[in-house]
Amino acid sequence: MMETSRLLLALTLTWLPGCVWVARLVPKGASGRRYLVAGYGLLAGLIVVPLIMRGLSASSIPFSFASIGLLAALLLLAGWLLPNQWRAGNPAQPATTAPATPGNPWATLLICICAALIAARLATLGLEVALRPIYAWDGKQHWAKQARVFFEAGSVALYVPFEEWLRLGDPKVYTTVHPDYPITVPLLQVWANIAIGEWHDSLMNLPWVLCYLALGLIFFGQLRAIGASNALAIAPTYMLLSIPYLDTQVALAGYADIFMATCFLAAVAAFYHWTRNRSAGQAILAIFFAFSCLLLKNEGLFWLLSFAPGLLLIWLGVGRGVVSLAALFLLLLLCLWLLPRDLAIAGQSLATIDLRYRPESWASIYRNFLVADNWHLLSYMVIALLPATATLARPALHRVAPVAAVVGSAFVLFLALYLYTRHSVGAVSNTSINRVALQLVPAIGFLATVVFLQLARGGRAAGDSRPAPGR
Repeated sequence: MMETSRLLLALTLTWLPGCVWVARLVPKGASGRRYLVAGYGLLAGLIVVPLIMRGLSASSIPFSFASIGLLAALLLLAGWLLPNQWRAGNPAQPATTAPATPGNPWATLLICICAALIAARLATLGLEVALRPIYAWDGKQHWAKQARVFFEAGSVALYVPFEEWLRLGDPKVYTTVHPDYPITVPLLQVWANIAIGEWHDSLMNLPWVLCYLALGLIFFGQLRAIGASNALAIAPTYMLLSIPYLDTQVALAGYADIFMATCFLAAVAAFYHWTRNRSAGQAILAIFFAFSCLLLKNEGLFWLLSFAPGLLLIWLGVGRGVVSLAALFLLLLLCLWLLPRDLAIAGQSLATIDLRYRPESWASIYRNFLVADNWHLLSYMVIALLPATATLARPALHRVAPVAAVVGSAFVLFLALYLYTRHSVGAVSNTSINRVALQLVPAIGFLATVVFLQLARGGRAAGDSRPAPGR
């Protein structure tokens, strides 16, 4: 009983500090505020608690429930006591909320059904995670191994490549296949085990359920914030949360990809909201979670860089921005030709990635996105929306262009990874292509929903006071 209470307290200390700080970034009265605060606050906690643990380790303070919990509580207290002047004001543009249209029983029924299905899915996934010992391949072979070492040592341990480990012969130095990977995910497992008081192969994976919950809250909250009705927000939220591959990543907890997916979605959605009303709070959220991608996996650098095209379109305008992007693409090709082959970026160099075209990956991309059940009908929905986007009025296209540039750039990088590098083996063998795709899918789903909302409004602005269809 004591272990359960400590675990619940640890999860509370992970969630509440983030909520208190995010509440200062989302103006009072904003549509979807409670969901934004809960979702972004939870995700912020999942990022910040490992940073607290790294700070303790750097200060030679052993991990303990008291040391980590005290700092989290102080962070909560600091956010609570800050003066009200340290709070985001109302956005410059009109509120984006869509007035409810009561009396539509079908919309109410849809909302109730989707909410019930999401709650049932969350409960069953929670049971899966709580009762199943760690099973996922990466979880056993990489993340959980590091977590066990950190847990037993009471601090962050040094990991080095195999050759250096053999050369050093130091019992306090460890090795793994990816010693340069960020350690946020294993530290979350350590925090759960510290709260429990012992190593627990199942309950330490509850952060995956929390991340799944944060994903849904952020997706729904941002759709409400940009003007979607409850019905038009909860339907795509359920469609996202019921994606088979996403649910598998939660049930077989151990992979870091769902954390990356949620952080990238959080950044993309906040970025889109900022492009509409220049809200300082949304800008801070976009920046924080875009850079948080660096703390999860090495490819987070590339998803961070994908925001550059969107910012360029905002800075120069869509017309000149597109021309500039084309010029920068040619410059990138020139750099790839001139750069030293041994120059490593995000753990990769031109020599190791073996840059050349690999057409054999197309068959796997086709199977995984258009034939297999991994992503439901998401690929077909996106394909159907592409020609429909051309029917949008020019102002509506310009509103969507920056966030489309971000998500599109990330997807181009994804295709380049499997069509032009040695990682094509991950596509051909179906080992990594879906895990990396998962990192982008929620953001792609958000963009698709934004385009649909623009079509439903007939190209009107997101801040238009006229209600969107539905309740």
